Amino acid sequence: MKTALLCLSLLVCSCALHAQTDIQFSVANATNTSDVPQDILEALDLKVKNILARNNASASSQYNVFVIEPALEVGEPMASEGLMQDFTLIKGELTLLARNKVDGTLYHSTTIDVKGAAQGNEKAALKEMIKSIAVTNPAFTRFIRITRQKIEEYYAENCTAILQKAQGLYDMRKYQEAVSYLSAVSESTPCYEAAAPLLKEIIQYIPEADTVIVQKVIERPVEVERVVEVPVVVEKIVEVPVVVEKIVEVPQAEQTPDYEITISVNDLNFKVIRCVGNKTQQRITILAEIENLDTSFNSSLYTEILSAITNNGVTCKDTEGNGSMKLPPRVKVRKEYYITKVFDEFPYFSYLEIKVGSARVYIRNLPIEW
Repeated sequence: MKTALLCLSLLVCSCALHAQTDIQFSVANATNTSDVPQDILEALDLKVKNILARNNASASSQYNVFVIEPALEVGEPMASEGLMQDFTLIKGELTLLARNKVDGTLYHSTTIDVKGAAQGNEKAALKEMIKSIAVTNPAFTRFIRITRQKIEEYYAENCTAILQKAQGLYDMRKYQEAVSYLSAVSESTPCYEAAAPLLKEIIQYIPEADTVIVQKVIERPVEVERVVEVPVVVEKIVEVPVVVEKIVEVPQAEQTPDYEITISVNDLNFKVIRCVGNKTQQRITILAEIENLDTSFNSSLYTEILSAITNNGVTCKDTEGNGSMKLPPRVKVRKEYYITKVFDEFPYFSYLEIKVGSARVYIRNLPIEW
């Protein structure tokens, strides 16, 4: 029996170590910054679990090291006046924090506006606020995608320190924490080869009673089933036209305009392959594909970024990659442009102007992948 339980534990941890190519999260208890009632916070925790399940990001293993911590901050309630029935409106902010539960590292966070209105008192409005949070909001999908990317970058850049931390936990006989910390090392990180044997060594000290984690994995679907009932109640908001109009404002702010490109000449093709931002390098890379359609021209042209304006109207002045390039006719040539000294993450460029010889390429609403 002991041998079987040990093998089961080793199998679970081995799977955890290999599965981090698709990083999963558990939910920490919501942080209360505004004296929100406990049952409202529990409803918020359940909502966040449903968001993770919706985005295939819900962890089912005890050894998972990443957690999403919701924090709700609400303002003063506002009561309606002059209506036949009394309504209460509350506005607030929901912040999601992605952390490492072992060392407390904060990888990423996002904040969205929330509001709720209901007939009755403040608590009724708070309940409607939680119910109105749409699990299909693209802001949550983007938050999970960016968080996963930042975690992978962090583990790749701090591989040595992570191994040292796990070894220290092991030396202090904190075996559960050591296993949890190492389970976040993916096969793409430089220290994976060293982490795997260390994990195998630690796992033999995990008590047999800990194998009850299999039962916890089975219990996960029950939590999701409870949340599925929430959308039926959201329909109550439709009965109050004034409130419905205000709630619709939130998802509209998340939309990005359509990407457009215009070229000033007819004998040149210009296509953006990708536009990628790197917060660590403070740089945005634009990979373009250029094709000279003029068969009578077979020489080099000078190309550079003339203008780059963010969606907030800020002009980026520092660029690299400008220079001459050979453009044989009817040949697609790739070229990288760089915008440097970028200190903030923004979703898209509202305007770009690129010079290719005497031609001008105008790009509007170019999305950025962070």
